[in-house]
Amino acid sequence: MTIRLKSEYEALIQKDVARGAYRSVKEFVERAVQLLHDDEALLHESRPAIHGQIGLGLAQLDQRFGMSGEVSRTRLQGKKAAWLEQQQRQA
Repeated sequence: MTIRLKSEYEALIQKDVARGAYRSVKEFVERAVQLLHDDEALLHESRPAIHGQIGLGLAQLDQRFGMSGEVSRTRLQGKKAAWLEQQQRQA
């Protein structure tokens, strides 16, 4: 399979390979595809819970309750990290 990328993306990939983060462009692309796949799977599996939480959050905001975006973002990042760790253990 041949894929053409914008030059700025090629430069970013080459920079990561050159600094030793990946052994090759192939390894970089494989990792990128896996991360994208994991993100999409998490979103798909979590869609009902996400919609439920959005509804709850909107109701809380209507009642003048809620949390800052930063707190919310930190919680979501923690949940994502835990889910990814679980996926890696199962693989």
